[in-house]
Amino acid sequence: CFEDKFQAISVTVTLMNWSGKVIAAVELINSTLSSLDEELPSVVTPSVIKQYLDITKTDLAILSDDVLLSYPAMLNPSKILAVELLFKLLVSLTLIRERAAIPIIPLKVIQISLTYGISSYSPSAFAQYGYYLALVGDDFEEGYRYVKFALSLMKKIPSRAYAGSVMFHA
Repeated sequence: CFEDKFQAISVTVTLMNWSGKVIAAVELINSTLSSLDEELPSVVTPSVIKQYLDITKTDLAILSDDVLLSYPAMLNPSKILAVELLFKLLVSLTLIRERAAIPIIPLKVIQISLTYGISSYSPSAFAQYGYYLALVGDDFEEGYRYVKFALSLMKKIPSRAYAGSVMFHA
């Protein structure tokens, strides 16, 4: 069943990272994301980051915080796996100092969240987005908005498993 396969892939990635096989973990994540139709670009350039950022800004511009807070929970098992793997990819890329794709990962999670619902990883993605807007994009007002929103969303989600990540980026 898919849920069993999901758990096996997730645990395998974690074990690969712990055992120093980080590149193999990245390859497994990328191949799994591809099979889930959520792959990332193979080459991430500043123009690719800008494209992801522009899409996310456009999608969020029409939504108030109240509307976002009322989004339903993510229920699609393949999208839940994709979001979890994207965050595991964030860790893996950090471990091997491959930072080029790191800015688009929370943007991809936000895009999946807007389409399929809010997951336990969504608050962290919004916090990272706000952090990026404020510190890299010099858009402090919007950055503050999304960090504050991430904290509100974190309180709404029953799981506190990723609260530390939200607080770190807030």
